[in-house]
Amino acid sequence: MHRLRNEPGTTDLTPLQPLVDAADTRRDEFAELDDDALREAARALRTGEALGDTDLAEFCAIARETGRRVWNLDAFDVQLLAVVNMLRGRVVDMATGEGKTLVGVLVAAAFGCAGRRVHVLSVNDYLARRDAAWSQPFFDEFGLTVASVTSDLDDDARREAYTADVVYAPVHEVGFDLLRDRQRTAPGDTVLGPRDVVIVDEIDAVLLDEALVPLVLAGEAGPVVAARDLAAHLRHFRLGKHYEVDDDRRNATFTDAGLASVEAFLGVGNLFHPEHVALLTAANLALHAQVLVERDVDYLVRNDRVEIISASRGRTVDKQRWPDGLQTAVEVKEGLDVSTAGEVRDQMLIRSLVTGYTTVTGMSGSAREAAAQISEFYDLTIGVVPPATPLVREDEPDRLYADAEYRDEALIAFLTEAHEKGQPLLIGTRDVATSEAWSDRLKAAGIDHVVLNARNDTAEAAIIADAGRRGAVTISTQMAGRGVDIRLGGVAADDDPALAEAVRELGGLCVVGIGRYDSARLDRQLRGRSGRQGDPGRSVFFTSLDDDLVLEHAPDHNAVQKLDNEGSVLDKGLRKHVDHAQRVAAGKLDQIHRKTVRYDELVENQRAATIEWRTAILAAEDLDDLHEWVWIEHEHSLEVVRQVLLFHLDQAWAEHLAELATIREGIHLRILGRETPLDEFNRLAIDAFRSLQTHVREAAEETLTTLEPGENVDLAEAGLRRPTSTWTYLVADTPFGTPEERFFEALVGRRGRG
Repeated sequence: MHRLRNEPGTTDLTPLQPLVDAADTRRDEFAELDDDALREAARALRTGEALGDTDLAEFCAIARETGRRVWNLDAFDVQLLAVVNMLRGRVVDMATGEGKTLVGVLVAAAFGCAGRRVHVLSVNDYLARRDAAWSQPFFDEFGLTVASVTSDLDDDARREAYTADVVYAPVHEVGFDLLRDRQRTAPGDTVLGPRDVVIVDEIDAVLLDEALVPLVLAGEAGPVVAARDLAAHLRHFRLGKHYEVDDDRRNATFTDAGLASVEAFLGVGNLFHPEHVALLTAANLALHAQVLVERDVDYLVRNDRVEIISASRGRTVDKQRWPDGLQTAVEVKEGLDVSTAGEVRDQMLIRSLVTGYTTVTGMSGSAREAAAQISEFYDLTIGVVPPATPLVREDEPDRLYADAEYRDEALIAFLTEAHEKGQPLLIGTRDVATSEAWSDRLKAAGIDHVVLNARNDTAEAAIIADAGRRGAVTISTQMAGRGVDIRLGGVAADDDPALAEAVRELGGLCVVGIGRYDSARLDRQLRGRSGRQGDPGRSVFFTSLDDDLVLEHAPDHNAVQKLDNEGSVLDKGLRKHVDHAQRVAAGKLDQIHRKTVRYDELVENQRAATIEWRTAILAAEDLDDLHEWVWIEHEHSLEVVRQVLLFHLDQAWAEHLAELATIREGIHLRILGRETPLDEFNRLAIDAFRSLQTHVREAAEETLTTLEPGENVDLAEAGLRRPTSTWTYLVADTPFGTPEERFFEALVGRRGRG
């Protein structure tokens, strides 16, 4: 079915099927051309103008034949259907193994022929480097250049790479380049250039799961003394005496004794007084780090540093850290050196990066479930591309058990039976700790296996590529964005097709999920690793009523009435309850998304105004162009005035961001006055921003009156010292809710004891 009935955000892809049919009619025509003639036909499409229907059909026919000669890959009609729809601004949902990478290359080439600059965004350096190298021979035939941007490139190499027609890059690297460009002090120093067309792989993960992750540019600001000392003080706190934890271990609150100890340590009389909002936040961060943030679930300790695990991807994320107070508290907890604090110079959401492109499109193996959200937040529609070969995978209903003990006993029996037959097994887990606990169970059962999680994610390509081998057992955390298909028979099947046939006869790859994820999209991503391109396969989730998903989002349920001999729950109502818990979890994520977007909208508008001012200052050709900024009489050169203005503007923006962060942390206090937090935040943010330009002008005039005229003015000596070093990082989600939630948890806990 090409259209999802009654589902918002979806669209029918078939109206563009005639373009695919037209390409089919010209298949033989281009197949008869020699290589030089085909190349000439391909390059003739580079008109620099958008491809009309006739040109697009011709492009598809030429691209299909070119792909066959370059890679020995003949694009299916459904892949071409995806291409033409993406070129018309839609997002496509394609099952795992249906050739999303090939589709992305064809879409990039078509935009390139139209004279557009294309960025293809992925999740890590490996995929960006791999896909750029793989696609280069194809782009060469069209006369298009291709490059990759990865974390190891310096500014000069990045600047050169971004001049290519098609650039492959991790999404966060492009974001970091944009942040750094916004701090450049000379017009020619920028590296990124305009954002024109973006093709996003795993688009639902980027636009939803990671779109709210702040990307930060920071400058050195010294150690976090208060956070470090608080964390050290709380290391000796004891459960029941100094703090309490709720039953599902999602919230921790100080007891009266604990609160008194913190207040005495900080030298404050009442930690809940509005003037102590920052200290209250720091204390709560330290407590949560000590008792709720879990090693091997939320983070790893590797090479004497904390590496944060992405909840949406099940692996560590490079250059990611929590807000300074939490980061410091975890480092103290683990006995590590405390990292240097950074003054935030600028930041933005990944969402803001993506929406800054003129054209946004992409593909995913699980966009269908996110259609409503992608439509709401990005005004993009989703179309489902049917598989080239019908899906024959058997997706079994959940096997639900009364508790984890029953579930685990049944699961080990299931895995043992499947393994004894030789059927390859892919076991999906929610976190590193669970993957390693199940590794221990399989070792005890004598089952050889490999584990793919955040500890060894550099080996993921090799592990996943061989996970379809007969007898293979692979335990893996979240499968999104792995970038490698699982081939039946493993990598050796390329040379010996009989290996793949033997696994097909066993039923193909069996995917087993241990507990549901918070999103049905992630469940589907795991199931989608089996049954690629018409292969047989099987998937089943083993769940229990005390899984984290149920306990955290829908703990109240009816008592179990019907069990079979293995502890499997037969009550239909309880089976529906697990679905309900997942919907509640997904609903909470949607609400967080809406709230974050609303808080960020005003900040983005203010940032846009600041960038406009900055751009005008950089573009000034004489002092008259800066008359609205500098009114005093002076004898300074244009360049000196420019650098003074840029310094004070950048410093004012950093201070404004810090003020907004303080307002955001304390905005929950406004709820007590029956004020709407968002409205109050907007009012305070507007008031704070209204005086920013005046502040910059006055600070610049004061500086200029104290500087001696000349071309070689030492601005640093005059007090205009920029950070000697800057660095970029992603702010990880804190595992314990919003500022409002933390405030009320603490407040309710205190009142309850009073």
